[in-house]
Formats: sequence, C-alpha cells, structure tokens
Amino acid sequence: MERGIVALVSFGVAFVMSWLVQPHFRNLGFLTDIVDHPGDRRPHRETVPRTGGMAIFTSFFCALYFLENFILRMALPWPWLMILIGAGVIILALGVGDDRFGIHAEKKLYGQLVIILAMMLLGQRFEAVTLPVIGSISLGGWSWPFTMFWYLGFINSMNLIDGLDGLASGISVLVALFLAVLALAAGEMTSALLATALAGCTMAFLYWNVSSRKIFLGDSGSMWMGLVLGTLMLNLSGRVSLPLTVLLAPMLVPIWDTATTILRRYRQRTSLFQADDNHLHHRLVRLGFSPARAVAALLLVTGGSGLFALSDALNLAWLGLPAMAAWMGAAQLGALQHLRNRRAGWDFISELSYALGFNDRVIAWTGLAQRRVADVIDLQAARYPLRQVKRAAADANSLAPREAASPTQLAEGSDADAVYPTTGDLR
Repeated sequence: MERGIVALVSFGVAFVMSWLVQPHFRNLGFLTDIVDHPGDRRPHRETVPRTGGMAIFTSFFCALYFLENFILRMALPWPWLMILIGAGVIILALGVGDDRFGIHAEKKLYGQLVIILAMMLLGQRFEAVTLPVIGSISLGGWSWPFTMFWYLGFINSMNLIDGLDGLASGISVLVALFLAVLALAAGEMTSALLATALAGCTMAFLYWNVSSRKIFLGDSGSMWMGLVLGTLMLNLSGRVSLPLTVLLAPMLVPIWDTATTILRRYRQRTSLFQADDNHLHHRLVRLGFSPARAVAALLLVTGGSGLFALSDALNLAWLGLPAMAAWMGAAQLGALQHLRNRRAGWDFISELSYALGFNDRVIAWTGLAQRRVADVIDLQAARYPLRQVKRAAADANSLAPREAASPTQLAEGSDADAVYPTTGDLR
C-alpha cells in the first residue's frame, strides 16, 4: 500500500474511533465528577467534563491495534508501545487525580519526574542531537539531563497552553501532522502511522471541544499529549538526522508561553507553581481578541512555523509561501485588533510588548489589570448581541426614508456611517 494511503487510512480510522468514544467519556466525566467548574480563570460558564484526554488515549491505542490486525496487516513495535502505554496510564492517573481532587503543582512535578526516569531507564533517551551548522553532537553523560528537560518541557508546555477551546488540541494536530510529513518523507512508516493516528484522534476531540456539547482535555490529557509528542519526536530524531530547530519549530507557541511564564513569575517573585491568567492566549484576550480569534492567530503562527521547518528539512522552497501566508494571516488579525484598540490610546509597541510577555505594566493603562480573563470574555459575549442589534437598526434605518435627506443622499447613503457607528466602534 502506498505511503500516503496508509497515512490517510490511519488518520481516518483513528478519527472515527475517537469521534465515537468522546460522548461516552463526556458522560463518564459527569458520572465521576471529573469536571471543570466555572471560575475566575475559566472562560466557560458551565460545568464541563475533563475526560477528553482519556478518550484520545483509549482511541489512539485501539486504533493502532485495529489497523495492525484488520486493515494494514503491518507489524507495530508493541514492546516500545507498551512503554508508552505504561507511562501514559501513570500520567493519566496523575492528571485525573488533579482534575478530580486537585494536586499541588509541585507534587505533580515529582510524579512527572518519576515517569520520565522510568522511561529513560527503559531506553527512551537522546544519545545525540543535531544542531544547525555544527552538526551531530554525542551527548554522552548529558543524555540523561537533556532527556529529562525535554520531557518536562513538552509535558508542562502543553499543560500550560491548554487555556482556550481548541488551542492545545489544535497545536497537537498540527505538530502530529508535521511529524507525519517528516516521517513519510524519510520512509519511516511506523512513525508516520503513529503520528497520523494521533492527529486523527485529536482532530475528532477538537470538534467536541469547540461544540456545544463541550469536553476538555483536562490536565490528564494535556500532559499525556505532551508526553506522546515528545516521545514521537525523540524516536524520529533517532532514525532521521533532523536539527533541533526543525523538530521544535511547530512547538514555538507552547515553548514561548512556558519561557515567558517562568520569567514573569521570577520577576514578580511568585512561585513557579502558582497558576495565573497571564499566559500568551490570556494576554491576547485582554488586548481585545475574542477567544476564537486568539486561537486562530496562535494556530496560524504554529502552522507557519511548521511549514518553514518543513521547507528547510525537505528542501522545498515553495513551502515558504504558505508559511508566510499563515504568518501574515496572524499579523492581519493583530493589525485589525490594533485599529480597534487605537481609540483606547494603545500604541502598537505597547500592545506587542505586552502580548509577547516583555512588559506587564502597560496593561494597567487600560484598566484591565485587575479584571480576570473570564470577566473580559463575559463582557465580549454581552457586547456581541448589542452589536448585532445596532447593526440591524442601522441597516433598517438606512433603508427607511428620512425627512432631511434628499433622494440623492438616500441613494448614495452618504451619511449612514456618520450617524450609525460601525462594528469597530462597539468593541
């Protein structure tokens, strides 16, 4: 069977399985009280199950078993997959404990270290890395600390970025597809099969995550997603010589968010384990982005980064065009929001420095410093119906005859914009 067909079949089977099990795990979340309640840092205003990660985990490995035995007749490395299953079960249990009962972040970190140490003892380690210009470098004894920080970075960056509907799952889909393309180009069919199956499972979850019958990844799902993505990258790098910059390019958004979070909490002399609502996506919402636009902008940045990396790895210069288009799309969303924010006295440099995490003080100018992100989203949601009503009134009034208007003015609509504000005036 052709490589591309294998990848599509893997994606399709995993998508269907995940699609079918998501509602059942949603009900399981309500039955076991593994739910996310509304709160100051929560953008939602209803109780939502946090069992989506368990659904992805289950459907992923069931899809692999089904593909191996009934469709592709292709042997998979189950001894290695059993390591991933064992580590996944433990990290899911750790995350479910936090989702259900609440576990201090420091204790979660200790649990993550135990899981990572067990995986390294079973052979999941970097032996060498490839750097641009320098080439391949043998890590030797540094293999252990490098691998430990690799896994810690992936697990916690995916956990931290999981703050808006569709963000963590959307990034996971893009990263998995990025790995699948690299694996297919290198002829690594096992890695391609695993990556496309992960993308299919997560894509099905993405639908339920943004639909009215909402379900969340939960800490269990976001941590497992980081674990499996880090493992797939580690194993692909062991088979194909890929620079670290290429491997990590589609993880730009989670890495940036994690780095700025650590620096911000260090500057503020607060605990690294203290949760807040000042992550990258929260900052965009405070700047006036709706949650959907904030997610779209960050996914465009992720997609562009991945395409630039593929252009370099596969030596396909034309991939730079869609990559640049993706980044320009994100820039366009930012430019449109900046035009709306100019009326509040914001300047572009202040907006950019705040969004990137370089300056926390500028947000005080807008009076949003003490306002929780959930309140900002509520305010946006309350303004949307008002915006629709005023737009409808403007449309109706523009069609009605006016005593003071001449027939020429009515035909041209010369004063409609002056009398009725545009959507941009009703932020």
